[in-house]
Amino acid sequence: MKTINMILRVVLCLIMTMPVLGALGVFPPPTPDLYNTPEAFAFINMLMTNASYINYIMAVVFAFAVFLVITNRMALVALLILPVVVNIVAFHMFIDGGLFTAGAIMGNVFFALNLYFLWQNRTQYKILWDK
Repeated sequence: MKTINMILRVVLCLIMTMPVLGALGVFPPPTPDLYNTPEAFAFINMLMTNASYINYIMAVVFAFAVFLVITNRMALVALLILPVVVNIVAFHMFIDGGLFTAGAIMGNVFFALNLYFLWQNRTQYKILWDK
């Protein structure tokens, strides 16, 4: 079980590294053929041009989350990235044509990993629900 947990942490870190590299300009800009609907490309293009600060904030959050994974703070990581992961899944579900498209695969894996680590650390969240 420890080996599987370590592999899942590495996969999570690799996925979280991608927005950081994107904010640094390592990846080419998105093109319309990467998305299933014109609305999805328009949304991403707007995020890349008019609201580019969101990409930098997301990159900082994910870089910090990778640091937290390395320092073994998985309960905090799972809570920290949850809003972003939910928005990624919602983007694919409502704007990009569904959860079973080629572009949604990584988002689905990201969501599944986040759910796994949320469930794994559920006892540490008990204090959040107590009065």
